Amino acid sequence: MIGVERWEGFRQCPGCAVDFATGEGERSCSWGECPYLPEGLDVLCPDCRFNFFTMEGNPPCEDPLLCEHGAEPRSHIDNLRRWREATRSPEAARSAEAAGSPTS
Repeated sequence: MIGVERWEGFRQCPGCAVDFATGEGERSCSWGECPYLPEGLDVLCPDCRFNFFTMEGNPPCEDPLLCEHGAEPRSHIDNLRRWREATRSPEAARSAEAAGSPTS
C-alpha cells in the first residue's frame, strides 16, 4: 500500500457502529476506546480527552485550540472527515443528501 496512510485502510470491527468523531453508537466490544483506531484518526487530546472534532469536553487549558497538547489531534480532523466520508454506507450517504438537499 504505497502512498496510503494506515488510517485510510482502517475498518471497524464487525458489529461496531461507534462514530469515532462523536463517540456515539453501539460497540461490539467492551473496550472504552477502540484499541485498533489508527493514530491518524484520533482527534482526542492525549492529556484531557477533549474532542477536537466536536469541540466537546472539559479541557483544563483556557483555549483548547491553542493548547500544545492538542496540536497532533487537531491535525487528524481532516483525516477523520475523509475516512468517515469514504466509509459511510450508501444508505447513510443518500439520507445525508436528502436531508441537505433543498426542497421544491
